[in-house]
Amino acid sequence: NRPKAFLWGIFSGVTEPIGALIGWLFFRNGLNLVLYGVMFGIVAGMMVMISLRELLPTAFRYDPKDTIVTNSLIFGMAIMSLSLVLFRVI
Repeated sequence: NRPKAFLWGIFSGVTEPIGALIGWLFFRNGLNLVLYGVMFGIVAGMMVMISLRELLPTAFRYDPKDTIVTNSLIFGMAIMSLSLVLFRVI
């Protein structure tokens, strides 16, 4: 039903500023480089987990003969690796 979906949408949108406020309260005095790196590592781990657990199985469901998914995955990893080398992050 539409009103219920609208309320859930508002609820999910309100959680972002609340989370930002909580984050600001924790880190308002500044971040050191170790904490900054740990937070990036945690977020990167969450993104990889979502990709491996949710997105890839769904992609394989829509491409059961694997004509695109694996090649696209490898190409995407190569692009990310190349960008790290070109920007000298490693």
